[in-house]
Amino acid sequence: MTEPRILFAGTPDISVPLLHALAGSFNVVGVLTSTDKSVGRSGKLVPSPVKAAALELGIPVLQFDSLRTEARGAVAGLGADTLISFAFGKIFGPRFLDMFPNGRFNVHPSALPMFRGPSPIQFSILAGLKQATISFQNLGLKMDEGDIWGTTSFDLDGTETTESLSAVVAQKAASFVPALLKEIVEGRAVSSPQQGNATYCTMITRETGVLDFNRPVSELHRTVRACSPWPKAWAKVNGTDIAVTGVWGGFRELEEPYENLPVPGTVVGMRKDRGIGVACADGVLWIKSLQLPAKKDLDFKSFVNGNRWILDSRFE
Repeated sequence: MTEPRILFAGTPDISVPLLHALAGSFNVVGVLTSTDKSVGRSGKLVPSPVKAAALELGIPVLQFDSLRTEARGAVAGLGADTLISFAFGKIFGPRFLDMFPNGRFNVHPSALPMFRGPSPIQFSILAGLKQATISFQNLGLKMDEGDIWGTTSFDLDGTETTESLSAVVAQKAASFVPALLKEIVEGRAVSSPQQGNATYCTMITRETGVLDFNRPVSELHRTVRACSPWPKAWAKVNGTDIAVTGVWGGFRELEEPYENLPVPGTVVGMRKDRGIGVACADGVLWIKSLQLPAKKDLDFKSFVNGNRWILDSRFE
């Protein structure tokens, strides 16, 4: 493989550290990212985090609603021969991929073929995995099916949220990918087909966050963490949807045994070191923060100060 002229495709915060790392070690000739989005009542257009980073680095930015003739022409004008994608958010067609004879690569935060699809970080938390993995793979026409060049893994303690785990993945990818790419360029790395049966993850929706307190405490704990910061886990209390935004403990703490539990969903009390306790099928979920509709997210002490009724309630 010759020295690459890289087009980096990415959009959210998780992609930014890798862009910086690649720009520091390789020739990144352009960045492909989503179009600016309007936010708030003013409708002000806001660039993606990757676009903002690229402009700071002085790298040309390409933004297109589709990757057809106009987009391909702009890419050709940059002379890019290598594509590296990390959370770009669009599907690459065959004509677009054919523009990169030096390699087409993708960063995927799972141990492929596990959790092919759009939400591998959330699904890693929902599955209760004790270890997270980042895969560097070839980009193919089918979703996340390409051969693997290498992986890196790290341990989880069961306190991770989607937000916190994404931040760790961002930093791990930034150190892992450039070193592996250097090995590929120098001919010291080989790819291999994915091994085992593929599993798939779906888009995360509001329904993902529904809390059923008839389920095991570990399952609810994972749901809250996977849905933080979005779309947030929730349950009905006195007919009102309440978001559960934070929980206490990790894998080790969830092993604590409980006896004589009341009806699932019943608030069993409050502990200053844990939060508001709610009975589940096999234990107690300790809630550290909550949010009423159209209100601020509050820690449990502040919430109880203004809503003491919660201590005599039942989550449904």
